[in-house]
Order: sequence, then structure tokens, then C-alpha cells
Amino acid sequence: MKILDAARQSRALVSIEDDLKSENTQPDDPQWRALDSLKDRIGLQFTSALKETFDQLVYPSVNSSLRAGSIDLAFAGNTSGEATIKQTLKTVRKFTTEISEDSFRTLAEVRLFGAIDGGVALWSDVKRAAATRTDWPLHKPSALEDLKAEAIQRDRWRSEGNYVRKGPFPAPTPSIEIRELSRDDDGDGRTYLQLVPLHCDSIVFESGESEPTTASSPVPSTAKFEAKGLQYKFFAFDSKNPERHSEVKTWTATLRLKKQLHDCGDHFKVELLAFPRANGVSIHYTTDGSSPIGTNAAVYDGAIRVPEGCRKLCAVAQAPAYSLTSQGIVQDIPKRGEEARTIDATWPARWQKVCKLDDSGAVWDLITRLEQNPGVLAYDVELSAKSSNGEQIVDYSGSLANGYGGAELKMVAGKLQDIVKDGTLRMEIGNLGFPTGQALIDWLNVVQEPFNLSYVSQD
Repeated sequence: MKILDAARQSRALVSIEDDLKSENTQPDDPQWRALDSLKDRIGLQFTSALKETFDQLVYPSVNSSLRAGSIDLAFAGNTSGEATIKQTLKTVRKFTTEISEDSFRTLAEVRLFGAIDGGVALWSDVKRAAATRTDWPLHKPSALEDLKAEAIQRDRWRSEGNYVRKGPFPAPTPSIEIRELSRDDDGDGRTYLQLVPLHCDSIVFESGESEPTTASSPVPSTAKFEAKGLQYKFFAFDSKNPERHSEVKTWTATLRLKKQLHDCGDHFKVELLAFPRANGVSIHYTTDGSSPIGTNAAVYDGAIRVPEGCRKLCAVAQAPAYSLTSQGIVQDIPKRGEEARTIDATWPARWQKVCKLDDSGAVWDLITRLEQNPGVLAYDVELSAKSSNGEQIVDYSGSLANGYGGAELKMVAGKLQDIVKDGTLRMEIGNLGFPTGQALIDWLNVVQEPFNLSYVSQD
């Protein structure tokens, strides 16, 4: 009754205040002071009535019955009734705010999943159990979803459609990740590989067809393995438990073929070079425009003197032992007396020369130039940011099929430098793609790099 009486008096004070406002009563009128005094007295009566009336908080207990606990509804300062109720429930361990700790996850696994390791549960059932079980603490509405997201991120749980499986999970099977970093087209044509052992610590290898074992040669450097041959087989294992090992992973080289036309005055000569320069690679060519893969193809054994009347020389490199074949190339042969056509100005072109930039200024100059030439794309990109003290090195390797424009490289380079605040930025580009041959020529003129037909591909 005291609460109802105080509430009615409070409502009456609101009506009095509205009347004073409607009558435009002056602020210094004594009626306002009287109203403020009544508000203080009746407000105190109301909070006192609440504290006297509501002195117990009833909540579900572990045994499914209701349990009462003492509560002191203090209203002094900024303390709200809601905060008092939460603190009371927290004291009796019926409410929790510590939802990011392992103890909350462990409690959820025991009470909502069941105690079996690796157990799986329908997530809707887990949330239903949390809403209906009296031994489960109250928490903020998003607590379970937040817990699920964090547990999955830390691989404590795994999502399986509408189900969630809890760990511990079986140790992953060792495996090997092979990344091609770059290729050398000026020397022996070797390929640089990055080898990443996953869930193990040792990698060994054999070249050719030999199968590797734990006794095979260790990889000298997993960060940059020099692959000079046509095929390598890699094998990873746990040095402390060799029974845990990967499957053998085979890497085979990509055959590449370069050409160069020489005008010797009274005849033309064509030089061909296959990469990698390894045993077992042969070059086959024809001078009548037919496919170089066939019985009528000749085997290249040195510079070719082009026969009179030949207008197209076709060639391909092969390594039969590993079923490898390069992309075919075609060398146009001009008629005697005509200027040799070195590049088709209207056809897309690739500049197959590795570009290495070893300082930040050169890297950003090239990125800016790519931004100014939207049709030019970079392929097989390696970026590396190294701090000035050498304690931080962050590498990026990318081989997007559609290439990298200036905007994409700018984003990657910027993020690397955000991580490594000071130091050097380096970049290596495997090749550049141009929308036309003329665009390639214009680019070379701007950067003052000599034109070399052997680096041009217009297949």
C-alpha cells in the first residue's frame, strides 16, 4: 500500500507541475519551491517503500525449484535497480559477465554438450538447453553466439553445418605446401620454391623419379629451395615421431622456350633456348608452318639457318621422361629486303623479363607507373618488407591469374609497411602484361630499357 500511495502522490505532483507550466508561473514563485520540496519528500518515501517491500529476489535454483535471496535495493548515487539485481544474481553465481574466459566455455561444454571429448551437438539444442536448464547462469543475450565465434576462431570448437563439435581434435596429418617464388630466365632457368611443412618439422627430397624416405637429403632451405632439375619429390615428417608423415608430393618444372632472330645479311638465323637447362629436355621445330609435335619435326642442336622461302618457324620444348611440353612458339621470318617485323603493335604482349626492385623508392615508382597505366598488369609478384633493425620481415607472394594492377599492388605494399613501420620494401615481378605491343614499346621507352625480342611473348 505504501508503494501505491507514494506512486499516486508522485502522479499528483506531475499534474501540479503541468498546471504551473500552463499558467506560466514565474520561476521565482514560491509554488515551485514548495513543489520541489514535495518531490524530494515523496521520492524518498517511494524508494523507502520499495526497499521495505522488495527485500527478496527469487530465481531458479539448481534443483529446478525457486530460491529466494536477500536484496538491498539501494538508489543512492548512480546505482540503478537493474545493476543491484545483476550484482545480487552474480553473488549467488546465477549471473555472469565473464563470457570470454575459458571457464565459461568449459561450463558450456559440460552442461550443454555433455562431458564426452569430441562431442557434437545441434547448436539450436545448445541454446535451448541454456534457456531452460536451471543450473545454467544468466548472461547477456549474445553471450552464446559470442562464445561460439571465439571458440571456433581458436579451434576449440568446429562448425559442421547446424552442428558444433567440441575438441580436442585429432592431430592433423602432416603435409607440405609448395609455392613457386620466381623463375630465372637468364641463367640455368632454375625455379625458386618455398616449402612449408605443415604439422611437422622436417622435409627431405629426391630429384627425378626416386621416392624420398626419412633418410633422403634434407631440404637445405625451406624459404628458398633452388630447383634446377625437372622434377623433385618431397616428403615431410615429424622428427620426434617419424610415423607421423606426409604423402610424397611431386613438383615438376614448367618448360619455357625463348627465341631470337638474327639477320646475317644473306640469310636469317634463329636461336632457341629451353628453360630449365636440364638433361632430358629437347627442342623440336619445323620450318613449313606445321606443328612441331610430330614425326616431321627436326631436333634442335644449334642455331638454325632458315631455309629460303620459310616464313614461319614453329618450335616446342619437351621432356618425355616427365611428360612435359612447353607452350609452342612461332617465329615469323620476313622476306629478304623487307624490314623484319619484331613485334605486332596491335596484339597483347608479355614482357617476360624478371624485374627486381631492391629499395622502397623504386617499388613505389613502379606502383605509381602501373596506376597511371591501367592496362598494364604485373604477374608472379613477390613483395618483402624488412624493418631497419632486421627484426621484422613480412613477405607476400601472389600469382593471380588476372594479374596485379597498380591499385592492388598499392594496397598490398601499404599493408606490409603498416606492419613493418620503418625499413625497406622490395619487390620482384616475374613478367608484365601489356594490352598491345605498342604499349610495351612505349613503356620501355619511358623507363629507358632496351627492347629485346627474346623477352617478348605474343602467343
